Amino acid sequence: MNDSFGKVRHYLVRLVPVAAAICFLCWCYVSVRPFHAWDDAEPEILNQAWRLSQGEQIYRTIDTPPYLHTAYPPLYFAIVAAALKLTGLSYLPAKLVSFLSVLAIGVALALLGRTWQGSAKWGLWATCCLFLIPAFLYNTARTHVQMLAVALSIWSFVLFLRADRLATIASAVLAVLAVYTKQTQVALPLAMVVYLALRDRRRLLPYVATLALAGTIPLVWLQWVTDGYFLRHTITLNALSYRLVDIPLVVLHYAGPVFLFIGLAAYEVSRRFGERRAEAVDFYFVSVGLATAIACGRLGAHTQYVVDLCVVVFIVLLRTAEFGTMRGLDRLVSLQLIILLLYSPLFVFIEEGRFGMASNRAAKQVHALLRTEQGPVLAQQSSFALFSRGELYIQLFHFTALARAGLWDMGKLQREVETRSFAWVITEFPIEGGTLSPDDLERFTPEIVDALHRNYQRAETIPPYFIYRPALR
Repeated sequence: MNDSFGKVRHYLVRLVPVAAAICFLCWCYVSVRPFHAWDDAEPEILNQAWRLSQGEQIYRTIDTPPYLHTAYPPLYFAIVAAALKLTGLSYLPAKLVSFLSVLAIGVALALLGRTWQGSAKWGLWATCCLFLIPAFLYNTARTHVQMLAVALSIWSFVLFLRADRLATIASAVLAVLAVYTKQTQVALPLAMVVYLALRDRRRLLPYVATLALAGTIPLVWLQWVTDGYFLRHTITLNALSYRLVDIPLVVLHYAGPVFLFIGLAAYEVSRRFGERRAEAVDFYFVSVGLATAIACGRLGAHTQYVVDLCVVVFIVLLRTAEFGTMRGLDRLVSLQLIILLLYSPLFVFIEEGRFGMASNRAAKQVHALLRTEQGPVLAQQSSFALFSRGELYIQLFHFTALARAGLWDMGKLQREVETRSFAWVITEFPIEGGTLSPDDLERFTPEIVDALHRNYQRAETIPPYFIYRPALR
């Protein structure tokens, strides 16, 4: 029986790279378009990079239009903005930054594989496995800060393992750059500080000193050039509603497909801690696990919240003896790979792909309609506003959340609706009636829906979008 499972595992392991390549290419076909995205975070992030490329401030007051909230630090925006100066407004440069970051993660895993397993191939194979995890795949070509942030953290960890003074300093610098890409990347430097304090105090001072210096200088500068709005946006206005009950639901939804490997990694880490021989990677795993659990209770938690955990799980497994053969674990490994090989195509073609392709098909018609009448656009899918008007008027998700938290007056938007200031309104639900999904409710309050119902009438339905014009007086 064990021999039969061993043969199955052998064939599944060989199938992983092929399946990963197919899923990635199909996902790119679904999700990569130069002038349209159906994930509403992408136009919001691209809009900020575009503003920065035009010399406009991205950390500013939220009391006057356009109503924009910059949730993340500026590194990803700055890199994309530099590319947009060459290409003009397009998703492609931003998506390319994310994909190049994925390649950097793959190279880092290959180096770790060569260091720990004696062969880079197992690091590359681990990278292929990551492409079969829907949460990771979703972000491989996404206009989002996540992959760059993870790549910087992973390379910081790779340099940290070299243990010499210069590498330690370089590691700390990359860790700071990761935090200035996405705040949750603080998980790595915190873990390494704890590790050094317990296991290698000789390196603690240069590491902490570099973190402090490299982190403080840009913070002071950003606070100065933004009149204090940098921390207000990235800290104060990021305090969205939080529900502990959502944590297991979000983790299971997005990290569930790789739960067997997560369990195996957790077992290896706990075993090394129990034997008092925990390494830096074990501290990293614990820190990322805690950060993931905490973050997944936040309003709007999505795929990016578990990407760090998925990557670190494979780093832990690469550190495990005989990762390539997994002797004695043939049944577990086979089952895990079967889950990934079955679920990933379903994710690409059904769970996300159906809506994505419907949105892509509708985009050309919607833009043609928007060109027939000028004026501001209020759209649940902000790509329509960004690429038809060159900017967003409001980020619906963020400002609805801020209003519910008492940090912004939703009456500002309601008055715009009541006076029929928007030439077009585009939703993913009929405002005339029907049940709003949780995603709809995160973007529209009942009061705004009622105001839209009173003041706008449907002009067109282009599935999955409902398009409205101001009602005749």
